[in-house]
Amino acid sequence: MNKPPLARRFLLPLILAVGTLALSGAIYHGAAGMTPGPLRSALIGMFGPLLFGSIWFFAFIGPPLAYRLGAGFVERLVIAFANPIIWIVQVELRLACQFTGVELIYFLFLPWLFGLICVTLLEFSLSELVCRVVHRRLTGMPIKVFHPAVVLCLTAGITGLYFGLIRGQEWVYMVVHHYSVHAM
Repeated sequence: MNKPPLARRFLLPLILAVGTLALSGAIYHGAAGMTPGPLRSALIGMFGPLLFGSIWFFAFIGPPLAYRLGAGFVERLVIAFANPIIWIVQVELRLACQFTGVELIYFLFLPWLFGLICVTLLEFSLSELVCRVVHRRLTGMPIKVFHPAVVLCLTAGITGLYFGLIRGQEWVYMVVHHYSVHAM
């Protein structure tokens, strides 16, 4: 079976993901500098949640679209992590002038950044399972629903979510303690 062209199966969903992040971020941050009023409030009210959703929840949208267009597992994984990684890099770049390289690495393990990676893993694996079940039912092809890579992503996402976000306060103490003992 021939795969669809790279531009259709991979670049189109990737551009949709990154474009949503870029457009919503530009409008949201641009509106923050406007004078207060109904237009500013409307722009912030619409594009703030879109920006948040494109960072935290796009793994429910991009990979299923890419799956439908014929993208491979790694391509879907890249699409799922595009927006979170771009956002984390932006955060790290803003902090780079204030912290050393070692401190920036420790910063990655704080709950909001580490948790974002874990949430994305969980969302990606759940959407992957749903796509595989639907594909199997529609086509009748013997698709392996619980592929080892999907199960690994699901396990890592749930485990990381538990430690990074649910037990976030204890996680912060562990990271800060490790930093103070080994990096200072």
